[in-house]
Amino acid sequence: MALHRNDVIAAALDLLDEVGLERLTTRALTERLGVAPGALYWHVRSKQELLTAMADTVVAPAFSAPVTGKGEGAEAEAEAEAETKPGSWAEHTEAFAHRLRRALLGRRDGARLVSGHLVPGTATLRSLEDGLALMSTQGLTPAQAAVLGHAVTSYVIGFVLQEQQEPAPTGEAAGPDPAHFPLLVQWQTEHPGPDATFAAGLTLLTTGLASQLA
Repeated sequence: MALHRNDVIAAALDLLDEVGLERLTTRALTERLGVAPGALYWHVRSKQELLTAMADTVVAPAFSAPVTGKGEGAEAEAEAEAETKPGSWAEHTEAFAHRLRRALLGRRDGARLVSGHLVPGTATLRSLEDGLALMSTQGLTPAQAAVLGHAVTSYVIGFVLQEQQEPAPTGEAAGPDPAHFPLLVQWQTEHPGPDATFAAGLTLLTTGLASQLA
């Protein structure tokens, strides 16, 4: 069976899930594919090109609207409905941010891969262009839209980087002493969880810009 570029990228992403970004090597990939290095470099000229293609593949779902009935439950259903009718720039921005977070969490070290190696392809650039066009029809200048986009994507990637950190070995992080840090202990006890925390921070970004525009 002939080897295709998509086969190489898919195998590399599966290997990433198994071993992580640090241990992802072209040698390990050629062994998985059962090919010589020359066959691999026929499809990707370097490891950097491979990582770039992997990063573009990871974020691709975030730049396309979810399909109703084939997503991540009620949240994806709501996003799919929102994408089929007009909505505010804030609603579209928040829907995109949730899709991007899910895409990054869908791969081991997804945030690290994308933060260091993403070079947007044609499809991603087209989606960005459409997003800027939408925002421009709702009163945002291209500069304001670009600032919002950068802030949101940076927030998402940074948030997921923290989510995907390797946990500290047991016993090395006992937590704050309640006698000295009662508010920190209370915050940890009442912490709403990553999903609610992510959504709250995202809303702060969009409402902050909205208040400036108003």
